[in-house]
Amino acid sequence: MEEFVGIVRGEASFTSYEFSINPSANVSFGEFVVTKNRDGDLVLGTVRHVKNVNWLLSSVKSNFNSLALDIEEYGESLGENEEVVATVRILGKIEGNELVPNRVPIRNGEYVYKASDDLLQMIYGNDGIEIGTLLLRPNVRIKLDVNELVSRHFAVLAVTGAGKSNAVAVIIKGIVEDVGGTVVVLDPHGDYVNLRLPETGIDLVNIIDGKIRIEDLDPEELADLIGISSSAQIQRHFLSLAWETVKHKNQSLGGESLLEALLDLLNEWISRKTIKYWSEKEGRMKSEDLKSERIETIRGIIFRIRRFLRNYGNIVTSENLVAAIKPGMVNVIDLSPLDENQMKVVVGKFLEAVFEKRVEYEMARKRFEKETSKKKRDEYEEIMTEIESKYPALAYPILVIVEEAHIFAPQGEENDAMRIMGRIAREGRKFGVGLGVVSQRPSKLNEDILSQMNTKIILRIVNPRDQEYVLKASEQLSKDLMDDIAGLGKGEAVIVGQAIKLPALVRIYNFKELRGKAGTGQYGGEDIGILDRWNKMKRNMVNSLDIDIDF
Repeated sequence: MEEFVGIVRGEASFTSYEFSINPSANVSFGEFVVTKNRDGDLVLGTVRHVKNVNWLLSSVKSNFNSLALDIEEYGESLGENEEVVATVRILGKIEGNELVPNRVPIRNGEYVYKASDDLLQMIYGNDGIEIGTLLLRPNVRIKLDVNELVSRHFAVLAVTGAGKSNAVAVIIKGIVEDVGGTVVVLDPHGDYVNLRLPETGIDLVNIIDGKIRIEDLDPEELADLIGISSSAQIQRHFLSLAWETVKHKNQSLGGESLLEALLDLLNEWISRKTIKYWSEKEGRMKSEDLKSERIETIRGIIFRIRRFLRNYGNIVTSENLVAAIKPGMVNVIDLSPLDENQMKVVVGKFLEAVFEKRVEYEMARKRFEKETSKKKRDEYEEIMTEIESKYPALAYPILVIVEEAHIFAPQGEENDAMRIMGRIAREGRKFGVGLGVVSQRPSKLNEDILSQMNTKIILRIVNPRDQEYVLKASEQLSKDLMDDIAGLGKGEAVIVGQAIKLPALVRIYNFKELRGKAGTGQYGGEDIGILDRWNKMKRNMVNSLDIDIDF
């Protein structure tokens, strides 16, 4: 047993109890303690409240003058009648190295002890990836179960500057360097393009420019990409006719060349005042006269395509983004050059392709293992071999981390990125596609997706609406733990869910201080040093104007 810290007193049940703190002991909020229930079994709990009581200064005597007289009368004996009382929430009964529900109340008069570091380490486990240490016990390492973290998905939630990117970087380090897994980070702000892992530096970091295969888009997706409003149905109609026609007539073209062919067709329609288009339904070319009032409509489409090529032509590619993913590495997809609507299109197509290839591979693998017909086995093996050749990373499970997830899956909005994220959240575990969502505004994130993130790493959240939203979407998160979150410091988190055996207050490792063969870990998500920048500007101005000013 560790240090004796108190004696159980007052009302006690199988879920909570109070104890009088030994005056010589130091017991803090959040401390882990053990005692025995009425059956003599060891019970683990955490201190949730600590209060100071003085029995000589009765609360009935609420009048200031009477209290002042009491203080004068009792003098030094006041201190001898003080009591510090702690309230404990019971976590469970200890059986071996597991916690099971406690069904028996605590007996008054039982001694209470601090739980040992060894006991806590046993409870929290020794397998998985390390993310940090218990906030009050720096010797107790917190590890996350990789199978549960990835297959059951996770969320990292916090206000700006609380340490979200640091927590994500620590998780990436664990999965890539320690486990050898494959991670994809969808990075809207370029926070990870300078990522350097502590042990391997940039050797296991693959930066991919966020581009899109234009030929893979359907007409609605193309309209979203070039900025045609969803309410501009006539423009979208003509774009649809032209796009399907161009793709039918130019099946060998891709990238900017395909968009240039689209412009040529639209200009041809205007010059000839006739629309010639491919009808997929009828399987033939058709033509219609172009009404004069629709010429400006088509010119509007041409303007948007040209503006898109001028401003964003560099994101158009004929290369396959999914094929660029490398196995056993962190693959950072830099979306920072795009606006939000374009990000949604790119992410929607990318996630759809990743998920479909993983489904295709796993279905073929399972059928191959069960099939007895050689012909069928050869067919399934051919599917697996093709994916292993073209998309080697997708022959294995993969984790996709979506930074600023509220951009892609906002509450109350439908888009392709949100739909495929929802499908991965529901079905990804069956096909080895894990999802991690990261957000500074949880209340703006789709509730259905957030609720299916079965491990939550919650750093400081102060907005009451965000707090309430997270609590509502988290079965494992109790109200008292939610109360802790507003008071967390930078890099401190409440972790709950299936990847951790017990909810815990955790100090997450500082990624930049995790040293290995490559030196200090790095990423680019830190704030700009405003004061330093302004001081530098001031010095430059003073020097250039030859002014005598003290700094």
